[in-house]
Amino acid sequence: MKNKIARLISVMMAITFVMVSSIYTNGVDAAENEMRAAWVSTVYNLDWPKTKNNASKQKQELTQMMDKLKGCGINTIILQVRPESDALYKSSINPWSKYLTGTQGKDPGYDPLSYAVSEAHKRGMEIHAWFNPYRVTTSGTDLSALASSNPARKNPSWVIKYNNKLYYDPGNPAVIDYLVKTVTEVAKNYDVDGVHFDDYFYPSSSFPDDATYKKYGNGMSKADWRRENVNTLLREVKSSVKSVNPDCQFGVSPFGIWRNKSDSCPTGSDTKGSESYSSMYADSRTWIRKGYIDYIAPQLYWPMGYSVADYTKLVKWWANEVKGYNVKLYIGQGIYKQGQSDYSGQNIAKEIKKQINENRKYDTVSGSIYFSAKDILNKSQIYNDLKSMYGEYTGGFDSSDTTESSVKVTSMIGANRYDTAARISKAGWSSGSSKVIIANGLNEMEGIISNPLAASYNAPILLVSDNAVRSETETELKRLNPSEVIIVGGTSSVKSNIESKIKSIVPKASVRRINASGEINLSVAIAKEIDKVSPVNKIYMTGTDGEADALSVAAKAGEEKAPILVTDKNSLSSSVSTWIKDNNISDAYFLGQNMVISDSVIKSADSIISGSVSGNRIGGANRNETNALVIDKFYKTSDYNSIIVTKNRPLADAITSGVYASKLKVPIVLAGNELDDKQESVLSSKKSPLIYRIGGGITSSTFNKIQKLME
Repeated sequence: MKNKIARLISVMMAITFVMVSSIYTNGVDAAENEMRAAWVSTVYNLDWPKTKNNASKQKQELTQMMDKLKGCGINTIILQVRPESDALYKSSINPWSKYLTGTQGKDPGYDPLSYAVSEAHKRGMEIHAWFNPYRVTTSGTDLSALASSNPARKNPSWVIKYNNKLYYDPGNPAVIDYLVKTVTEVAKNYDVDGVHFDDYFYPSSSFPDDATYKKYGNGMSKADWRRENVNTLLREVKSSVKSVNPDCQFGVSPFGIWRNKSDSCPTGSDTKGSESYSSMYADSRTWIRKGYIDYIAPQLYWPMGYSVADYTKLVKWWANEVKGYNVKLYIGQGIYKQGQSDYSGQNIAKEIKKQINENRKYDTVSGSIYFSAKDILNKSQIYNDLKSMYGEYTGGFDSSDTTESSVKVTSMIGANRYDTAARISKAGWSSGSSKVIIANGLNEMEGIISNPLAASYNAPILLVSDNAVRSETETELKRLNPSEVIIVGGTSSVKSNIESKIKSIVPKASVRRINASGEINLSVAIAKEIDKVSPVNKIYMTGTDGEADALSVAAKAGEEKAPILVTDKNSLSSSVSTWIKDNNISDAYFLGQNMVISDSVIKSADSIISGSVSGNRIGGANRNETNALVIDKFYKTSDYNSIIVTKNRPLADAITSGVYASKLKVPIVLAGNELDDKQESVLSSKKSPLIYRIGGGITSSTFNKIQKLME
């Protein structure tokens, strides 16, 4: 009996050890990969800027703040760019914010958001632009006190007075349209990683919008109508943002209680507090289920064990709510509550380490956002607690974050995708280039399939947005001094005004366009162009969702002057089929698993290609595994002169890396938070004395692992 008890105790101790070890390990991994963000409030000059009417001082304050936040592990800035119907960025819609100069509408002498984006990205930090959509004033109802260009002053019918403040009317369709345009302007013109709303929706149930409800209620109850107005705004913002900047995330940080659990609402949380569903008309559960947002960050500003709203219960509730939906969950942490009487003695700051560990119990919790930056920086206990949990954030940008290694690292990391493309161009074409390829940097596939074309002409690729030539691109275009510029894509992708701008930048160059609309037709047009340089007998093919798989093979395709054709994933597109038949193609490889390019496509292609290609699929379980299979198939040698390492998702910085890799005749390794097992297996037999690091966003542990594998 004693022996049985002893064995039982031993087993229980072993299980306990494994469980504790597992929790600890997961915590370490989480600290590497999770979002650790700080809200930077500009309303009331709460966090920044502290100085008005002094651009150089404001810049200094911002960079010092970023450096200090990075020092305690913060990796993301949520910068308030619209505190009250205004802008901390250059806008054609809204006036300059008074929090910059003291006067609404007064030009601060620089573009704060542009500067913030550049400085954040230099440090390897993400930056999200934070909007308060409906608030017009924090105090006062005199429209004439606003800047003459303020949309609220120009459109008084859009505005409702309530509680000595002015608000845009959420139920007015013109207001929704205006707000969508406001957010889209930023997503289009700035390389922000996300756009973000806080919890300010309807100010209360007594909001005086009866006239609007009477006009637009359409038979709905007033409460449902209000919720649908908010839903419509979120739905349209996401759609519009993705149309101009597919990589840009859209997130909302609602009040932390959706609805309390009751007989009438059994799906609510076990809480007794105010409900965002009925007090602010924020139906956050629907946002998750309908996919109106990319991430949600509920403000759980309460202590663990608090009877009205227990932090522990709420984290569990939200973690379950996002399960199975394509919406990330970050937790809003109320570290500003530090035991003051204002907060009934609640001291979130004191237990923040416990709250972080509670978050890490759930796979669906992807990080935290802290309110606010000044509370992190001004309270040593909070700063030190975060640093002890996270360590200093290295961001993957500086050589200092790599392990000691004989493998050298050369980084080409710009402030944005346009800058990174320009840096690649400088590295590969230091003496200029007779030709330059121009592609839309917001369309990853168009840029990626341009790489074999660029390689055929030994030309760099520079990026533009869909309606502007960025300063980084303009500067590099002048330096290259080409005799010919080739624009890839029709005017729906690269607008006519960009063509005119390029002609003015390099007036001696001829400018022409490969004019085709849509990725499929464009890939065929590019193939025709490559065929003029060197007859094509081999192709690579992927589906319309195969950007990452296409990038993995872009370098090899460039070396071989072989086009990357894009097709519908379920059937071989007619324009692709016709071109293959007309050009007597003898060899082909198909990139991606069945969900990217189907067996039926391969079968159709095999029937019209002179060689047998039915067994030429290269597709792993994910983009990283496909990347490993490409390297294993096409880069047989064990010793490389160098390799290129770039981020696997999003591909913003990687778009133009293929032509540089083809010039060097080296593979591209896609990496991010971790390596796939197949990547490790393939790379373990390879050696390289040099790594070119293209763009940021790769965790230091992953990059260090690649560096070690290359020794």
